[in-house]
Amino acid sequence: MKIYTKIILDKNNKVLKEEFFEYSGTMALAGIHYTYGANKNAKLMEKQAKKERRLAEKRAKKQQKDGPKKEKKEDKKPELDPNEALSLDFLTNPNKE
Repeated sequence: MKIYTKIILDKNNKVLKEEFFEYSGTMALAGIHYTYGANKNAKLMEKQAKKERRLAEKRAKKQQKDGPKKEKKEDKKPELDPNEALSLDFLTNPNKE
């Protein structure tokens, strides 16, 4: 029986290259074994996608709970009236509105 280690196909599924070895014995001993490194990138991508999905659900739930965001109250500076004279108290007292 042929055990393939590498098969390269073209876009029409024609075999360009194949690597295999002949095996005679029980199939249980000829199983495919993956190393952690071979699947590492796929696992990391799945983990990242899961994390982003959880965060998106959390944000949606929070927005639904809080409703629309409340706008921050901006510090309003008193507007200058061009018809009024400036006083020293207006220029030096920052707490006066």
